[in-house]
Amino acid sequence: MEQEHVEQAVDAHAAGEHVSSGFPPFNQIDTFPSQIFWLVVTFGLLYLVSTYWLIPKVSKAIADRDNAIAKDVADAAALSAKADASVKAFEARIAEARARARETAGKAKSEADKKIAAETAKVEADLAARLTAAETRIADVRTKAMANVSTVAEDTAGAIAEKLSGLKADPGAVKKAVAEVMRG
Repeated sequence: MEQEHVEQAVDAHAAGEHVSSGFPPFNQIDTFPSQIFWLVVTFGLLYLVSTYWLIPKVSKAIADRDNAIAKDVADAAALSAKADASVKAFEARIAEARARARETAGKAKSEADKKIAAETAKVEADLAARLTAAETRIADVRTKAMANVSTVAEDTAGAIAEKLSGLKADPGAVKKAVAEVMRG
């Protein structure tokens, strides 16, 4: 059978006829114009589909995504600005609270200083009064003691003079001598 087919092809070729040789894309003489036609039609359809349907959808998706990203960035910037404002407000409140705390501490210290000063003045006045009273008592005791000292000194001087000389000393002369020694 194969031989028959080959003989027909050789006869057809010799007669100027063209016989199909199998797979159409390899048969360039018979199918080349139709292949070019379908290539142009297919390319045109693909071009039209991609130009009017596929590329606009992809472009729209890219634009939508760009818009969504831009919106998200704008929202993030707004939230960031809001957070910054909140932080500044919080810091202002903290500074205000610190100022109030310093003011309260200053007032408390001032009041405590006033109370301490008043108490100190009261205690110092009491101590000054006690010191004055003690100095007065000491002066009185000293005066009394000095009065007794001169009496004791006169008695002692008289007794010493009597022992040394064997004679009784004149009380007026002993008093005068003791007074002169005590003055200075």
